[in-house]
Amino acid sequence: MAKLLKTSRNCPISGSNQAYLVSEKDRHGEPLRNVISKDSGLIFVDPVPFENTEEFYKTDYRKSYKGVHQPKPKHIYRAGLVALERHQRIRALVAENAITLDAGSSSGEFVYLMKSRGFQAQGVEANQPYAEYSQNELGIDVEVQPFSEFHAKEKFDLITMFHVLEHLEHPIRDLSHLSNTLKDDGVFIIEVPNILYPDMAFRNKWHPGHLFSYSQETLSALGQAVGLKVIDCAPFGDGGNLWGVFKKSHEKNGVHKGANSKLAEQTLTTLQRGALSYYKNPRNYFKVFKKLARQAIETRGSRKKTTKQILNSLYL
Repeated sequence: MAKLLKTSRNCPISGSNQAYLVSEKDRHGEPLRNVISKDSGLIFVDPVPFENTEEFYKTDYRKSYKGVHQPKPKHIYRAGLVALERHQRIRALVAENAITLDAGSSSGEFVYLMKSRGFQAQGVEANQPYAEYSQNELGIDVEVQPFSEFHAKEKFDLITMFHVLEHLEHPIRDLSHLSNTLKDDGVFIIEVPNILYPDMAFRNKWHPGHLFSYSQETLSALGQAVGLKVIDCAPFGDGGNLWGVFKKSHEKNGVHKGANSKLAEQTLTTLQRGALSYYKNPRNYFKVFKKLARQAIETRGSRKKTTKQILNSLYL
């Protein structure tokens, strides 16, 4: 077991500042300390690497992550395919004309798809260039602001949050705020990377923008801490991501010290074993070829097309 240390910020699930060191570098080899809460098993970056996290995501995140302020056509094509997969998993959970909110709508592919399927769909996006791009190119309803400042005119039947929760500095605050806009029988769906995914090299797990790294247990615990009932929470597909389905439980647990004191040890052991087994799996050495093939399909499917043309070719 690693040495116990004191963190500069408390774990949002347990309220504890006692943690073990997990990693000291990000995927690029730059300094970034990830720790795991002794009392909840939640992994998080400590200290936060941004002076003003919301300002960073408003202006600079997409440029630092993708190298552009607007998505490339191949990114639109890729996101469109992913949106279709998400819609397949969601459509049985809500009525056909449901009022939906995509929290962290990015360049708008999922909102556009939901509108094309008859939903009353809108988005909220903190990154100004991407939000404005989705407004201009797709004509969708998107609020440009951080979640903490979002005020809905109506309650939602469905709120979705895809690969956003791991970026939030204050996940309890923001999830609680968004949950207040959910109808009593509404559904909240959260998708995040699975930190225990075995087919990712240990050094590549630590993204500088991922302020929290979730397992199946800690994603469930976070939802419960803000008053959400866990309907389903598990890895899906190849196991690289977690899919959580939540509803209002009207019983906020808040932080609860000692919620799962054994989980930190179990998670560290799993990470350590995975760091070794990754290099013993032959298929991990062929990922580059699969990636090149996918990129070729994306380039061919998006060449000389507008954003709407790309998505309409997939959705219609």
